[in-house]
Amino acid sequence: MFPAYLKPLSNFFRKRRNRRLHQLVEQLSSAKGGPIDVLDIGGSLGFWRNIPENVRAKCNVVLLNLPGAYEADQRDGNEILGTTVSLLTGDARDLSRFGDSSFDLIVCNSVLEHVGSWSDMKSAAEEARRVGRRGLVQVPAFEFPIEQHYLLPFIHWFAFPIQVKLLALLHRDFTKWSFHDQHMLVHHTQPLTRTELQELFPGAEISREWVVLPKSHSAFW
Repeated sequence: MFPAYLKPLSNFFRKRRNRRLHQLVEQLSSAKGGPIDVLDIGGSLGFWRNIPENVRAKCNVVLLNLPGAYEADQRDGNEILGTTVSLLTGDARDLSRFGDSSFDLIVCNSVLEHVGSWSDMKSAAEEARRVGRRGLVQVPAFEFPIEQHYLLPFIHWFAFPIQVKLLALLHRDFTKWSFHDQHMLVHHTQPLTRTELQELFPGAEISREWVVLPKSHSAFW
């Protein structure tokens, strides 16, 4: 979560990314002649509440997330549930419940870096490509000096054990968690380089957001 003073910058990039999503929805729904089927991997109701209603109306959205991920979302209101958005729990690495090319569009924002090891990321990427004819996948950039989850400089550039020790010193909430949870958190927070994202999505167009250095990378197919 970004502090208040960084929210204008965060909102600027989010709006720019969303414009591309809006354009793609318009293009695909026009070609299909009706609403498109969208799978948002790791998505939230909050994200889709902020999508203009006229764009959302052109989508049948399935959100896929971990158990318990929607509780806070639904406390904030569920007015879009059952209309254009439905909820499922599951694992991004295994989408076997869905057939090949089941969805017109895959959306995945700042999720891939949390699925685990490189082989876990590879599985999630392959599944996204398998079930989605088109897709937009965004990840934070390893090259950016501020780690965007902890908002601490350079920490993600250190080896795993050093990251754990530094977070214990510098992050006020980190020491409240168990040894196991500390290690799992660091293991499941891995920003990616442009080259890594290209390797996960061969043939996809890779774009970058810049704040002097690359802030995030997006794969588009």
